[in-house]
Amino acid sequence: MDITYFLGANSARGFYSLYESFCRGEGDYLHIIKGGPGTGKSGFMKKLAAAAAAKGYAVEYTLCSGDPDSLDGIYIPKLRQGWVDGTAPHVMEPVRFGVDSDYVNLGALCAVPLKAKNHPEIKRIYKAYKDKYEIAYSYLKAAAQLRRAAASASGPFDEAAFTAGLMRLLPDSDGKGSIAPVRRFFHALSCKGEIYLNEQIIKLCKQYYVVSGALAHCERGMEIIASLCRDQRCIISPDPLEPEKTEAVLLPEAGIAFVREGFKLPDGKRLQLSTEDKHSGEALELAEKMKRLAIGRLKEAKALHDELEAYYISAMDFDALDKFTEGYIRSLFG
Repeated sequence: MDITYFLGANSARGFYSLYESFCRGEGDYLHIIKGGPGTGKSGFMKKLAAAAAAKGYAVEYTLCSGDPDSLDGIYIPKLRQGWVDGTAPHVMEPVRFGVDSDYVNLGALCAVPLKAKNHPEIKRIYKAYKDKYEIAYSYLKAAAQLRRAAASASGPFDEAAFTAGLMRLLPDSDGKGSIAPVRRFFHALSCKGEIYLNEQIIKLCKQYYVVSGALAHCERGMEIIASLCRDQRCIISPDPLEPEKTEAVLLPEAGIAFVREGFKLPDGKRLQLSTEDKHSGEALELAEKMKRLAIGRLKEAKALHDELEAYYISAMDFDALDKFTEGYIRSLFG
């Protein structure tokens, strides 16, 4: 089954990464792609993925949280091989070069150094791009602070009753003890706006429960769900704004998903923990405004990145890249 997710988040902490766990399992082999902006890293992976799909392989797609139209990684489970953009902000390096990982250097096909006359403008764009992200992250930090203020207004809820109800919904344990969850983002704050990968959850699960109520109660409810699923094979989706919080818990083997409000899933059954505290409404509205302002800066950053890419695109030998990609695919799939 093909599946799509994010491994990074634009968060209140800045860029938050789950890339360190990507294609790092026993028997996995990771190809780390290097190259500047506009050197074809995403396009290279898209062609590999298309070739894999044509051979009948399932593919996992990792979208870029900055630009969801771009790929940051792909993984082919049957081959136990992955490819990832190993450049900032998710810089990656081999653990044991040639044993579990290696490099794919697309930057070698770019005529560098770039023309000296363009250096001042390129430096200006790099700085402006970084500044836009810093402003965006300051807005997201403010959004998280406002959400914390809203959450602090909530009192307790009946955790014992909630837990007892959950036990009736969850599949029986296999008795093998705790299993480390897989962590993937199915929600992102990006230059394209706020994106929920609803269709991906629908692929993985067929029964949905939406945890509703006051923010603090929903957060605590998701903590309880995650703790009760420690002996199940599960996927935990962190909240992109505050990645220490859990936003969804998926049990693909049982076909069950628990999500917080925001996800749009068909026929989701509501687990109502409480009613929203009326005093928290203003803080939550302001938090949403801060998120919108942050997304505006991310859009501006994307426009700057497009300007930056143009300089590198003009220096790239794309005919050589096409030949390299074709040869790479032949060596991989025959």
